[in-house]
Amino acid sequence: MPKKDYYEILGVPRNASEDEIKAAYKRLVKEWHPDKQPEERKKYAEQKFKEIQEAYEVLSDPQKRAMYDKFGYVGEGIPHEYHYTTTGSGFGFEDIFRDFFNDDIFNIFFGDQRTQTRTRTTSRRSPRRGEDIQLDVSVTERDVFTGKVVTLEYERYETCEHCHGEGVEPGSRSVTCSKCHGTGVVREERRTPFGVFINQYTCDVCGGVGTVPGEVCRVCHGIGRVRRKSSVIFDVPAGVDDGQVFRIPRKGNAGLYGGEYGDLYVKIHVQRTSGLRREGDDIIVDAKVDYVTAILGGKITVTLPNGEAVEVEVPSGTQPGDRITVRGKGFPSQRTSRRGNLVVNLNVEIPRKVSKKEKELLEEIARIRGVEF
Repeated sequence: MPKKDYYEILGVPRNASEDEIKAAYKRLVKEWHPDKQPEERKKYAEQKFKEIQEAYEVLSDPQKRAMYDKFGYVGEGIPHEYHYTTTGSGFGFEDIFRDFFNDDIFNIFFGDQRTQTRTRTTSRRSPRRGEDIQLDVSVTERDVFTGKVVTLEYERYETCEHCHGEGVEPGSRSVTCSKCHGTGVVREERRTPFGVFINQYTCDVCGGVGTVPGEVCRVCHGIGRVRRKSSVIFDVPAGVDDGQVFRIPRKGNAGLYGGEYGDLYVKIHVQRTSGLRREGDDIIVDAKVDYVTAILGGKITVTLPNGEAVEVEVPSGTQPGDRITVRGKGFPSQRTSRRGNLVVNLNVEIPRKVSKKEKELLEEIARIRGVEF
């Protein structure tokens, strides 16, 4: 079983009295209670709280404390002949075991975490880049014609100014990690029908560094960044398309341990309100045309999303499904200053009923054209 320095966990000397141990326990329980920690530190606080409880349970009991002082742990001893260990070079018992059994059986004995090696740093944790943030912005079809300047307000993590992202009170030194005792790795022993196997993995408390802040930053509580409201002015370009995404560098979350900021991504959603369709920079519109206008020719008016009224010339003899293109009346291009085209699909309407006078005129036309009715 892994050895822990219970005296170091409680911060008391080995000759500490019962009252000193009890006083240290009360102070640490109050300081590390998970319910009093911010959300981002709850996991670390729960681990710390559990270690404090475990240390007090042993050191407050005279018999357990005596056993701990003598053997370094409390519990049933492990006969030496059942210890199997692996070395950093060559192969060990785990390698032989893996050769004969598949990974599923191997996991039963050694756990999901394989032995990991990690180069320790002597000064600080490795910098980690901050997370990216995505915001959704809704614009109208009118905005697509003209462009729009919007102010984006959101929350993000920013580098703590008090500790400059270090997570440690200025002037405070780091101390040895109580879980791995400065080694950066944790060793776990598992009892199996084949004996006791030792598995080691990178310490999840110190991240493999071997040290933790002696006094965490009182502003950011040790994470090196704080959550604040932020804003950025974003210029939605004319001609923007629905679903288009723009990247704003370094406007995401602050990194950890001096890592760089993430990016902000802005996704555009165009509200469809006019019934117009878009193909590239062209506007496609379906227009109804009276059958008389289709025969004789005439004009119809199409209103664009920006409010502009465009007169479309309908030639005589227009057939159902004919298309008319009006150049330069579409959406503006993001790449050039030119606009796309307005494409009008003509749907000729045939009335279901006509007036008596209109019927008489149509019958006269039919006789002139030799149409039987």
